[in-house]
Amino acid sequence: MTSEIQKAQCVGLWLAEGDSTSKSEVTLTNNNSNIIVLFHNTLSKIFDFKNNPRVYVYSPSLDIKPTLPINVEHKYYIDRRANKPYFIYRIAGVSLVNDWRNIVSSMTKEEKFYKNILQGFFAGEGNIKFIKRSCSRTIRISQGQPNLTLEKILKNLNVKFIFSPDQRAYVISGRENLEKLANINIGILHLNKNEKLIEMMKTYKQYHFPKNYLKNEIVKILDKPFTSRQLSKLLNRSQARITRVLVILHKKDEVKNFRVHSVNFWVNKNVKIILISKRKQQILDLLNIPRKTSEISKLLKISWKSVFRRLKELEELNLVKRLDGLWYKIKTEKEVIAF
Repeated sequence: MTSEIQKAQCVGLWLAEGDSTSKSEVTLTNNNSNIIVLFHNTLSKIFDFKNNPRVYVYSPSLDIKPTLPINVEHKYYIDRRANKPYFIYRIAGVSLVNDWRNIVSSMTKEEKFYKNILQGFFAGEGNIKFIKRSCSRTIRISQGQPNLTLEKILKNLNVKFIFSPDQRAYVISGRENLEKLANINIGILHLNKNEKLIEMMKTYKQYHFPKNYLKNEIVKILDKPFTSRQLSKLLNRSQARITRVLVILHKKDEVKNFRVHSVNFWVNKNVKIILISKRKQQILDLLNIPRKTSEISKLLKISWKSVFRRLKELEELNLVKRLDGLWYKIKTEKEVIAF
């Protein structure tokens, strides 16, 4: 069984470069041997071929006779206009064509396959236009006429585009749009195109935030406890950078931190909460009546030293106090949360 992903990718390839008018053959044209091999291997797993597939190879000269690593008949022809060899893959069968069209119709209606179909579109008819001198970055998908299926997929992915009749292509530009396409690995099926895409995207500089952006955002977010790692993911900045800002805010007394299980939790200084470990909460629960350290140690079955250290930490948080050898719980207006 072939994967649904490969099937959807081949749907995109066929929509981009296949012959959608033929009622007797499924065909695909491409100059990339890996694309033809993928298409053949995928269809051969879907269908029980009644007829043998064929590959027609067109080259500038018959001295060039590339052979694909698939067990199908190859026929060679000259096309002097071709800069490099290209392949036309054909498999005949009226019922096969009907079944394939049904697969295409079904998959183009399901959003879960859109990114894979688009990967096929790009492998077939996509290209990268990148001019370093002017920092012009564009992805184009060639189509002689507007393609409603392609437009539906791009709109679903929130990618803005224009159709240029002069270029006979869909033109996509702008960092936000290009990053959306790069993030779905639009070039995954075509090595050369993918390398060009990666090279182009690397030329974008890192986003620059307005002055004090991070400080202001962190202070707003910290209406509840977060670790620096969690803030890093939320704000898409390195954990080291977030930690530096937190230290600055802590020195300015704008945020406070609580260390629980060797992890620092940060919160806005105006939030009335105290974070403690579950062990400290157990100790607090026992202090509904005043107790000695040794008594708490026996009740919890942990060492005296460990209990004493936890009590001193609770004392620093103004949650307990010691008087005449006994520990007392201190009432607080703040919410005590145990992790």
